[in-house]
Amino acid sequence: SHCTGKLSHHAFAEFEIPRTLAMNAVSAAVFHSPGGVSVRVRRATVDSYVVDRVAFDRWLAARAASAGAEVMTGVRITAARRNNGGVIVSGLRSGRSFEAAGRLIIDAEGAAPRLPGALGVPLPRRHAMGLQYHMRGVGGIEPDTPELFLGREVAPGFFAWLMPVGPDRARVGLCVDPRVTRRPPVWYLERLIATHPALHRRLARARVDEKVGGRIPLARPRRPAHADGFMVVGDAAGQVKATSGGGIYYAMIAGRIAGEVAPRYVGGDRRAPALYERGWRARFGREVAFTAFGRRAINRLSDADIDTFLRVIAENPQIRSSVERAGDTQFQSRLLLPILRSAWAAGLRRPAFIPVVIKALACGMVAQL
Repeated sequence: SHCTGKLSHHAFAEFEIPRTLAMNAVSAAVFHSPGGVSVRVRRATVDSYVVDRVAFDRWLAARAASAGAEVMTGVRITAARRNNGGVIVSGLRSGRSFEAAGRLIIDAEGAAPRLPGALGVPLPRRHAMGLQYHMRGVGGIEPDTPELFLGREVAPGFFAWLMPVGPDRARVGLCVDPRVTRRPPVWYLERLIATHPALHRRLARARVDEKVGGRIPLARPRRPAHADGFMVVGDAAGQVKATSGGGIYYAMIAGRIAGEVAPRYVGGDRRAPALYERGWRARFGREVAFTAFGRRAINRLSDADIDTFLRVIAENPQIRSSVERAGDTQFQSRLLLPILRSAWAAGLRRPAFIPVVIKALACGMVAQL
C-alpha cells in the first residue's frame, strides 16, 4: 500500500472510528516550492488524523464480522464470470484453487482491479506510481505538520511528502506520473532524501523500517462504477482526490452506500446498482471532479509558476487566512472562491501573479471537457 494513513476528522465522526487508532493529529502543513520558498498554513482545529493502517484494517474487519460478514483471509481473487444470473469469482486461497458465487459482487480491489473489465465496467486506467519509506531517526519533525515538496524535478506529475507519525518517525514518499517521466519512483525518492535542501540533513541519520508502494488513480471516473450484479467502490472506481491521492473516507462512504442498496438488488430490484451510482456521486462526486480539475491545473504549472504562486501566498496574509479559515482537505472545492478572491486581489498588487492564476484555471478546465 502507498497510503500515508491520513484520514479526515469527518471520517472519524461519521463512522465512529476509535481515536486509539490515531497515531497523530494533523492541523497544519508546510509547502516547499522548487525554488526554496516555504509556506506554512495552520487551522485552528484538527483537520485529520494519521492512522495505523494495520490496526485500522483489523478494526474494519472486526466491525464487518460483528455485523454478520464472513471474513476470509489468504484469498486472492484473479477472475470473474457471469453464471445463471449471478457472478462467480475465482482465484487462490492459501495457495489452493478457490471459487465463490454470489448474486451481487461489491468490488473494492484497490487501484489495480482485475474484475471490472471482466464484468462490463471499463474504468479509467490512468495512475500515478507511488513509493513510501517508513523511517525513524528523522530530525526536525513537527508532529501535527506534514510537509509537501513540489516541483517537476522533485516528483513529476505529483508531489513528495513527509508525514509525521511520532517524535522521530515519519512516512516519506512521493508519486510520479509515468506519462511524464520514464524514471521509477525510487529514483526520485532516493534523490529527494539525499539532496533536497529542506530534507537531506534531517534524514542523514534516519533508517528505513519498511518500504511500500502502489498506484493512485488520477482520472475522475466518467463512466458508471456499476453493472448488473456488480458495484465498484474506492480506488478501484477512481473515487479519490486526485490532488492528494486520498481516498479512504470516500471508499468507506461508497462501501456503505453499496451495502445499503445491496439487499434491494438481491430482493429483485435491478435498479439498485444505479442507485449506488447516484448515491456516491451525490455525496462526493463534486469533490472527485474538482480535485481532478486541480491536479490537471497544478501539473501544467512550471516550477517558476509554483515559486511565484507560493511566494505570493507567503507574502500575503489574506490568502493564508483564507486557506486557514475555509480549508478542509476533505472538501477542497470549498476553497476555490475564497482563494480566487484573495489571489486576484494579490495579483492586482503583483501583476506577475495574474498569468499564473489564469493559466492554472484554464488548464484545469481542460480536464473537465
